[in-house]
Amino acid sequence: MNQPTREEITQKLKLVLDGKLTREAICIWAVGYIRNDEQVCINDLGAWHYLVAISNIDEKVGPDDYLFQEDDIWAIVQKYI
Repeated sequence: MNQPTREEITQKLKLVLDGKLTREAICIWAVGYIRNDEQVCINDLGAWHYLVAISNIDEKVGPDDYLFQEDDIWAIVQKYI
């Protein structure tokens, strides 16, 4: 199984920011790769770190407050694209 590319990860994050995909869904998607890393062909270490960085964007600090705000998510995108 190939790891997601930086472009695929960025597309998923844009869907989250556009309200078309939940944070929880992208985290489940990312963690699915991370937990099965022995089966993943990691050919871009930067993309792998990008995947790990987004794997917890669903963390909450309150019932309706996420730890990572939109600006934080955009900062992650800018760091890895």
